[in-house]
Amino acid sequence: MASLFCFVLASCGPKETIVASVDDVELTENDALLLMDHLGYDKNDPEEYQSFLEQWTENEMFKAELSETNPDQAKLVELRASSISGELSKYYLQESMVRSKLDTLVPKEEIESYYNEHKDEFVLHDYIVKALYLKIPKELDFKSKDLHKTFLLKNDKDLSKVNSYAKLYAENYYFNDSSWTYFNDLVKDIPLTNYNIDNIVLNRSKTYFSDDNYTYFLNIIDFKLKDEAPPLEFLSDQIKEIIVLNRLQQLKEKNESTFIQTIKEKHEINIYP
Repeated sequence: MASLFCFVLASCGPKETIVASVDDVELTENDALLLMDHLGYDKNDPEEYQSFLEQWTENEMFKAELSETNPDQAKLVELRASSISGELSKYYLQESMVRSKLDTLVPKEEIESYYNEHKDEFVLHDYIVKALYLKIPKELDFKSKDLHKTFLLKNDKDLSKVNSYAKLYAENYYFNDSSWTYFNDLVKDIPLTNYNIDNIVLNRSKTYFSDDNYTYFLNIIDFKLKDEAPPLEFLSDQIKEIIVLNRLQQLKEKNESTFIQTIKEKHEINIYP
């Protein structure tokens, strides 16, 4: 009786939501979200969700049509898909096994050594800067608050005044004098087409200007030239990632034969004459 009760409960469990189908092939919501995540779609964007569903239904439609019109080619497609799925399975199994053995701790000395040996690989193609940037609605009377003076950061208390103003009025605000950022990333929403960017950076400009909607404040505190290697602190995280990825690749190569043999021993394999 207890077994029957459990069976009834299982049968009455929540049914998966079907979000698309082609003939008798159905796509559940959970499978759709899993595929979207793997393929790089934004599952929270309704337009991308709709685009993914349309693409899935088209693909299933083509498979169904090929099965009807040319069964031999459809079989070949199925065999090729099976072959690719084997390669993908190997990738995920090996990645999981190797990452469990991967040492992700990278000492500062190793990062510094890599930096000194590979400086030429990190030559800048954009200025990096330490800077203050502020964007406020044009209609604000910033001069009554002396923002046009305090953004120059000439006095110790100026930064706290700018911070307070930014919290109240800024559409965008950036200041971090302890780290570097790419100049183009900093000013991506500033209309600088009429200005000489080289002059702005190289002269450590402290300037403000307006367009139809906003007033922009820019204070270049320090910079590093293009075509030079940036300082180590700017590259530290990137170099750490490179070192860890190199270790991962070395582990894969070292454990390749052992990995394959371990999997073989778990399965019955036959090749017939």
